[in-house]
Amino acid sequence: MVQGVGSNYYNPYYDTPPQQQQRRQEDNQTNPLLTIGGLLLASKGIDILSNHASKALIRGKEYTTSDNVAKVTKNMLKNNNLGVDVFFVNPENIERVSNQARISVKDLKEVAAGKNAFYADEIKVAVAPSAKPSLIQHELGHAINAKNPILRLLQNSRNYVAAIPTALIALNFLLKKTNKSNDETFIEKNAGVLGFLAYAPTIAEEGLASLRGIRAAQKTLAGKGVKFGALKKNYFFAWLTYLLAGVGLGIASKISVKTGIPTGMGI
Repeated sequence: MVQGVGSNYYNPYYDTPPQQQQRRQEDNQTNPLLTIGGLLLASKGIDILSNHASKALIRGKEYTTSDNVAKVTKNMLKNNNLGVDVFFVNPENIERVSNQARISVKDLKEVAAGKNAFYADEIKVAVAPSAKPSLIQHELGHAINAKNPILRLLQNSRNYVAAIPTALIALNFLLKKTNKSNDETFIEKNAGVLGFLAYAPTIAEEGLASLRGIRAAQKTLAGKGVKFGALKKNYFFAWLTYLLAGVGLGIASKISVKTGIPTGMGI
C-alpha cells in the first residue's frame, strides 16, 4: 500500500523540525571535535616540517671561506656604524666567549653545537657558530634593523606573540557577551588568520635581516668568484622556520578560541 502524503510522511530529503534540532545538536557536538582533531594533526605536521627545515639549515654548506665571511662582517660593522661585538662560538672557546660576551654558557651551547645564532640588542652582541660563520651576517642584519624605529617595533613584537591565544580568548568572550545570536563571532571565524598576522612582523623582519646579509656579501665579494646560492638556500631554510612558526601560532590561536584554553605555539 502506498502511504499518502500527510503529517506521517517524511521525505528522506527533508528533515522535520525535531530531526533538524537533533541534527544541529549532533553537529554542534561533533564538528568542533573534528575541527580540533584536524588542527592538532596540522600542528604536528607543522612541527615536522619545521624540524626538517632546521636540519636542512644545519646540514647546509657554507657559501665561502671563513676569511671571506670575516671581510663581509667587517664591512657590515663599518658601513652601518654598528657598535656590535661579534663572536664565533665552538666547544673549545665557549667559556671564554661567555665571559667576554656576558652571555651564559647555557645560552651559548646550541650556538657552539652549530644549531643557533643570535643578536642581543640590549648588550650589542652577535654570536654565530664557528662551524657556520655566515649566520653572523643575518644577525648583523638584525643589528641594522634595530637602528630603525619602525623595524625595531617589528623586532620587539615577538615578545608578545605568546600572549596572542589568551588575548583572543578574552576578546572572544567579550564579543559573545554582546552577541545576542548564536552565530560565530569575528574572533571565532578568524582566529587562525589573526594569530598568523600577529607573527607576520617577525616573519618580515627575519626576512629583511637575511636580505641585508646576502646583499652585504654580494657587495663585498663581488668579482671574487663566490657563488651565493648556498647562502641564499641556508637563509631560506632559516626564514622558513619562522614562516612555519607563524602558521603554528595561527593553529594554536584557532584551537585556543575553539576550546577556551590558551594553547602555545608548540601545542
